[in-house]
Amino acid sequence: MTKYILAFTILWIFGGLVIDAAFDKNAAMDDFMAKLEECKTDAGATDADVKDILGKVPASTAEGKCLRSCIMKKYEMMTVNGTFVPAIAIKHAETFSAGDAEKIKKAKEVVNTCARIKVSTDHCQAAEQYGKCFMKHAMDRDLTQFKV
Repeated sequence: MTKYILAFTILWIFGGLVIDAAFDKNAAMDDFMAKLEECKTDAGATDADVKDILGKVPASTAEGKCLRSCIMKKYEMMTVNGTFVPAIAIKHAETFSAGDAEKIKKAKEVVNTCARIKVSTDHCQAAEQYGKCFMKHAMDRDLTQFKV
């Protein structure tokens, strides 16, 4: 289904990574969708907010930004205090990279670049700012096409 194009937050960050064949894609998608539904409820987000995240577009509402923050927290890429955790993001990128050393290198560059940006103390706004940074720098490095 096309709504699974992101499967994980890290996939909207690093859309160009290829999932390792040994990786259980269906289980991963099911887990992501369950977390997304939990976050949708927790953030008070709407179907339109979910569509934004799945469509790789900036959040159009405050609830959409909080949806992204919740997802980042569920995947431990953001702490409960709103701090980005680059090591976890890199770990996810490595999991999804199918061993492609060049894509892993590029993903690490993106993570490390975005880890250094100054973001809002508001977790929801910070998640949006990180997401915009990830997408910009992923596109600059040609990491924009996710293949499943």
